[in-house]
Amino acid sequence: MLAPICSVAFDYAVDTVIFEGAAGTTKIKITASTRPFVRAAHKTTELRNAGTQGKQDWRSATVDGKRVIGTDQTLPKDGLPQLSALNIWFGDAKISVPAEHLNHVFLPHMLPATIQKGYAETLVAISADAKAIHLSLGVGDGGGSGTYDLLIESDGTVSASPVRRPGP
Repeated sequence: MLAPICSVAFDYAVDTVIFEGAAGTTKIKITASTRPFVRAAHKTTELRNAGTQGKQDWRSATVDGKRVIGTDQTLPKDGLPQLSALNIWFGDAKISVPAEHLNHVFLPHMLPATIQKGYAETLVAISADAKAIHLSLGVGDGGGSGTYDLLIESDGTVSASPVRRPGP
């Protein structure tokens, strides 16, 4: 008896425009791309002690030393869409987000920054001086959807730390 073969086909987005807008006279554009994940091309670790996040020896799966995002903390199978490029234009200045902020992000929702029926896949906040954006990108397969947040500045600084307000 032959076992059924299941396969899932993915579209791998290339230079998909997820935002176009402006702050004052500065035009802002964001594009993103994905590629098939190839485990052998990365340093990976498996999820340890699944379902026991309260234990001291619990560990999320990692890709290139960073906790995976978009797969419920498990190491993805080969072929799963992996965020491979994220480019932001501040006017004519193009900032390419370094791979260290991309390789651990899976199943990114490559949809334009719109809000429909109270839901948003992608949110973009632009500073009033158009020198920084906060990007909140939806990730995951729907059953475990989440977000991946980045602060990208026009000088090329990229941070995954939360945006903060100054204290009094």
